[in-house]
Amino acid sequence: MEIRQLQYFLVLCSELHFSEAAFKLGISQPTLSQQIRVLEDELGVPLFDRIGKKTFQTEAGKLLEHHAIQVIQQLDNAKNAIADLTNLNTGHLRVAVLPSDLDYRLTSLLIDFHKEFPHTKVQVIPSMDIVNNVIDNEVDIGVGLEIQPDHRLDRIPFYTESYSLYVNEEHDLAGKDIVISEDLAHLPLVMYPKGFYGRDLIDIWCTNQGISIDTRMETGSVASLFQLVKEGIGATIQPSQLIESFQSLGIRAIPIRQSPTRKLEMFYRNDKYLSQAAKAFLQRMETFFSK
Repeated sequence: MEIRQLQYFLVLCSELHFSEAAFKLGISQPTLSQQIRVLEDELGVPLFDRIGKKTFQTEAGKLLEHHAIQVIQQLDNAKNAIADLTNLNTGHLRVAVLPSDLDYRLTSLLIDFHKEFPHTKVQVIPSMDIVNNVIDNEVDIGVGLEIQPDHRLDRIPFYTESYSLYVNEEHDLAGKDIVISEDLAHLPLVMYPKGFYGRDLIDIWCTNQGISIDTRMETGSVASLFQLVKEGIGATIQPSQLIESFQSLGIRAIPIRQSPTRKLEMFYRNDKYLSQAAKAFLQRMETFFSK
């Protein structure tokens, strides 16, 4: 049994179509069929049922897929570990993060990280499906809201943050030291659209508080939201730490009594090799958010 055959087999498991799998692999369909037959002959069982133009995995095929994924992952781990040792921290680090405010706040961290790992290519990818991005190996690290335990993932809680009401300095509420939920009811607001994590969290909190909010404008960009606050279009409800980035706009962050909170954590596949750069990124995230 060869690694190449397992790689062919896994692509066919994904596509369940010989022509499409062969195209994806860059080989001819007869070549793929021959390699799968060799694999089946060696194991002594069929791995796929071919019914007309449709292809289905057998129970043996599903069992082999489970173990083949682990074999290929361990091989990748070995290659990455050796490359990490010999290539002076070159490589590629992919990080999926919550869209909008969280990816915006990582800029200063990324600058410091680049100074330590100048040869590592870093991709910060805003995503609404971070868990599956990590599980499907599309990224190395996920950074987002607390998730349910998953035996495939190692999780590192790193921050719990409250929310504040943001207004410009001329707003009627700008002189308050704290606001309560009733102050927010029907207050003209600029917010993320529904479906964004931050917006959904606020909506759930408002329901629990027995209030509703009035959005005057909605945008998916945290920078544009704060520009709208600066111009007096409306107030916004955002994580309290964001004031550090936008105070120069003449904006005030007013704490909310019994405010919404969210727990943030980082997670990664526990069967995947973590490079020195990835480990350093995790450590820097913990330090950055503990300030």
